[in-house]
Amino acid sequence: MDDNTATRRAVRNALQRNGHEVIEAPDGKTAREMMARWHPRVVLQDLMLPDADGFTLVGELRKLAGTSDVAILAFSGFISELLESRVSTVEFDDIITKPIAPSRLVPIIEAHLPRVAATSSERFGAKRRLVIADDDPIQLKLAAFKLARLGFDVVTACDGRAALAAIRSRTPDIVVSDVMMPELDGFGLAMELRKETRYSRLPLLLVTSSYVEAPDRELARKAGANDLIPRTPELVELVDALRTTLEAAPVPLELPLESFPALEREHNQRVFRQLERQVRLNSGLAKRCSSLASELTVLTGISATILEHRDLDVALDGALADCFDAGGIAAGALYLIGDAGKLSIRQLGSGQPWATDEVETLFGRAALLDEVIYGGRALIVPSGIAPGVADDLLSRASATQMMVVPLGRPNEPFGALLMAVRSRDLDQDDWRAFAQGVATQIANVISLARAYDARSNAERLAKQQAALLQAVVASAPDIIMQVDLGGVIRFINRALQSKLPPELLGTDWFSMLPEPQRTTVRTAFDTTIRTAQPTEVEQQFSSGTFSIHLGPVIEGEHVTGVVVVARDVSEKKQAEIQLVLADRMASVGTLAAGVAHEINNPLASVIANLDLASTDIGALGEHTILPPDLVEEIRDARLAAERVREIVKDLKIFSRAEEDRRGPIDVEQVLDATLRMAWTELRHRARVVKDYGHVPPVEANESRLGQVFLNLLINAAHAIPEGKYDSNEIRIATTLRDGNVIITVSDTGSGIPLEVRSRLFTPFFTTKPVGVGTGLGLAISLKIISSFGGTIAFDTELGRGTEFAVTLPASTSVAPVAVGRTPTRQPATRRGKILVVDDDVQLGHAIRRYLSAFHEVEVVQSGRAALDRFDQGARFDVLLCDVMMPQVTGMEVYDTIARLDPAQAAKIVFLTGGAFTIAAREFLDRSTNPRLDKPFDLKALRRLVHDMIR
Repeated sequence: MDDNTATRRAVRNALQRNGHEVIEAPDGKTAREMMARWHPRVVLQDLMLPDADGFTLVGELRKLAGTSDVAILAFSGFISELLESRVSTVEFDDIITKPIAPSRLVPIIEAHLPRVAATSSERFGAKRRLVIADDDPIQLKLAAFKLARLGFDVVTACDGRAALAAIRSRTPDIVVSDVMMPELDGFGLAMELRKETRYSRLPLLLVTSSYVEAPDRELARKAGANDLIPRTPELVELVDALRTTLEAAPVPLELPLESFPALEREHNQRVFRQLERQVRLNSGLAKRCSSLASELTVLTGISATILEHRDLDVALDGALADCFDAGGIAAGALYLIGDAGKLSIRQLGSGQPWATDEVETLFGRAALLDEVIYGGRALIVPSGIAPGVADDLLSRASATQMMVVPLGRPNEPFGALLMAVRSRDLDQDDWRAFAQGVATQIANVISLARAYDARSNAERLAKQQAALLQAVVASAPDIIMQVDLGGVIRFINRALQSKLPPELLGTDWFSMLPEPQRTTVRTAFDTTIRTAQPTEVEQQFSSGTFSIHLGPVIEGEHVTGVVVVARDVSEKKQAEIQLVLADRMASVGTLAAGVAHEINNPLASVIANLDLASTDIGALGEHTILPPDLVEEIRDARLAAERVREIVKDLKIFSRAEEDRRGPIDVEQVLDATLRMAWTELRHRARVVKDYGHVPPVEANESRLGQVFLNLLINAAHAIPEGKYDSNEIRIATTLRDGNVIITVSDTGSGIPLEVRSRLFTPFFTTKPVGVGTGLGLAISLKIISSFGGTIAFDTELGRGTEFAVTLPASTSVAPVAVGRTPTRQPATRRGKILVVDDDVQLGHAIRRYLSAFHEVEVVQSGRAALDRFDQGARFDVLLCDVMMPQVTGMEVYDTIARLDPAQAAKIVFLTGGAFTIAAREFLDRSTNPRLDKPFDLKALRRLVHDMIR
């Protein structure tokens, strides 16, 4: 919190470079709002803000929830002793005086950051008193904080005298002291303590960043210190020494009085030596400051020159010319890495230029140039390389000294800068610093220029991406909205704007949604905001089914809103259900065909044997008196078998649901078959009345048409409650009108309510209970009839009933005639040879018993056995062959015989109990051979066989 922008910027930069997040407040009002919202861990508060008194403000901040453990530090450049004492009595944790170097500010801030509670082993200073002395207030404060975190009761002293007084006031458990202090330094404090016997066992650790030589450590030991510890930023060595010293048994350290004079002389010598060293350092620093001042002037000139030009190359040439002139550099060259890693080279300076090939290869030492550019290490000639190489380089460059410094950042080289002098020597350290400063400045300029180019390109790309995104959003067929955290619509794409009034912007989205969809969508909305993860729900509305995707809008680390993308998936859902239903119908069709086939085989045997028994009983009755009911019993069994055959025949209508083949279809035949299928659903609800007009065929698919009729009949039945059979009626009628066949299904049920009628053919709409209907029956029926070129209409009246009318164009095609020879009634003129191929043993035996009176009959139970007989040379007048058999089918038998003996293949009669595979049906449709559908009449079989043998 500071009203000075420059101060805030300096503090922010220092802390951000060390990985901290910084929030700024220029006044007290902003500070209060940010404290309540962001909950910082450390607060740096100026005492003089434009709208608040710092001492009052800190009290207000402390009253906010969650600030009890937040460190608040006073930050001011006007801290008097009176003000400092006032600060310590209010809610501040510490005082930081302006101005302060960033390198010193960061450790202070980090020292106040809350940390994970230390374990008992980490707080080894608990219940121990520690006196620490240091004349540097910042170092003293930092050390006090670190030691207090270790559990110590810390007493601070600004020099040795103050520390000695604190120790004599109350003896501590251990003493820590800086060495270099005015008045009484660390060595002196140690000797004063050891003069007194009562402090002989008191541990004393000296800390220093100046006395680092072995004699210094020896002097500390002689003076009575337990150890001399080097000072490091984190005080790791001091903490380790404290732990070790306190855990060890106290050792008395007493100095004999006679040793003090010699010790004082050694002490003074070490102090004088240290002072001389400091003077040398300060002298070097003064000289260095003067050099840096000159360098800063040159570097400032570089910046000014570059700012005056828009062309980077021109700016660099001018800046380096001024730089070389100020630094006494005779010649040089600038190497810059361009596209594809190629170096561009420009010579600099006012002296005689070098030959181009000499500069390009760094005077025949290209490998050294690569090492500078890509290795990032400066090359100083002559001191940095072997004498022979150095002499060659300087000779060819006509220079007395040369330096090549890299340009760029780690892992991002830009090039190198070559500088050479010819008439005088330069101090190596100063020259290196100057050259490095120039190189750094040039690298910064290049980096900045490239950053500007990159930013310009990024801005251009961002505009392109924004335009593209806007076009995509505007053109998207989906509904796209941006909704804020309160559910208010902030953006709507055109797909929704065309459907809704524009005043919806700024209104509550949820108010537009009906229940229960509103609750479901609101729950998904809240989940997206809470988890910052996308959520998707699917909801049914009056206008259709929508898949609603909710994605979070994240700014920084916070969700600020939600993007809603709603897609109408009604057609997709309808297609999915239709696929499921189609698959179900295909499965039912396959099952129906399989059941029909499996029933037909034994049924054919039953009917054949009943016919044989009837014939035998008739013959037997001419000579023997039979039981009176025997003939009737055989006849009843034959009629029951015939009924089973009709049922199986009806199943065939629904056994081809996977086919879309169309042809002339007898609608009355399909209606009769459908009625028989739905009879158990109809018989207890109403009387069924048929009023057929003997209409022509229609062009349709038998299975699909049966599906429509079955749906209409079931719907009619469900409209009538059970138990009132005599008073209700379902009427089925067919008529021909204007070239169209009209099929009506009417009932005397409850009728259709007015509010339901407009949605009757809407997918997924149903009035039936859950689990009874999907809401797709009429929708699919409409689609099927429409695909046949027809229509479905309805007329209804509440309490009177409903009539559905299906209108289909009459077919102009001729109904197909069963392929095969028409048998005659004339008997065979000779006794023929017949092969029966069927895996149903009973049926084979029945055919043999019946036909053996007229012909020679051989029966085999597999296609493989039939082909074996053919390979053995056997030939037949008629081959009665089942189509569907295991291993080798009747189709394979035909194909094999047709290849070997076409004449024999023409004598094959196919017996089929229902070809329930597409391949089998297509084969039979192609074949010109005669065919008998199981169960067949034995007399029809005999007539066909006699005709073929004739």
